[in-house]
Amino acid sequence: MEELRRLYANVLFHRLDRAFLKPPNIDLSSVPKIIGGHASVGYRHMCRFFSGSMFNYPLLAEYKWFWRLDSDSFILGPIKQDPFARMRDGKHVYGYMGIGREDDYLTTGLWPATKEYMTSQGIKETPRMLQNYINSQVAPEDPGEWDRSYFYTNFEIGYLPFFRSREYQAYFHHLEKLGGFYHYRWGDAPIRLLGVSIHAKPEDIYRFTDIPYSHKVFVILPESKQITG
Repeated sequence: MEELRRLYANVLFHRLDRAFLKPPNIDLSSVPKIIGGHASVGYRHMCRFFSGSMFNYPLLAEYKWFWRLDSDSFILGPIKQDPFARMRDGKHVYGYMGIGREDDYLTTGLWPATKEYMTSQGIKETPRMLQNYINSQVAPEDPGEWDRSYFYTNFEIGYLPFFRSREYQAYFHHLEKLGGFYHYRWGDAPIRLLGVSIHAKPEDIYRFTDIPYSHKVFVILPESKQITG
């Protein structure tokens, strides 16, 4: 930390202890202590935070953009173009690198809850972006079945006013009331894909393919046109 502070005078470090508090509707004694062998209650606090409450966190109040990288993310070389400028100039609200597929047992009730949310908001036809991740859809008004796709949120750039909007926050709060973050370990990655796909158009989304990057088995090496993961 001190080395980074020496090199970059405007770098801030902040502990998120207060951000990882349970919502009032959750009785922790009634939720599983471990889900899937590793998802502790602390991990589920994190999923909830990144899914929605992060965007209104006081530390981010003065900012319009966020760039999230996990602690085990690596930028493997020079970034040739300002990613924020690319997002701004293209009028994009969300940027990502990769798409994965969530395990079935970690999505218990998530798609029914999402369909319930769309119905409550009067969304009668499946949004265009969301159609890319739907199986067995027979008509625009048929919600079909979500294929459990998710955005790799270990690298994501977002426009904060979009994520602070009434619509996006309404989706997050709808899920939060159901308690799925704690009872089923709903992850921020699938919720990000669903929330963005419901509330944004395909042209609002940008996929980065030219930043050399790695996170565990996911690797992008633009010079060799290699993408794995």
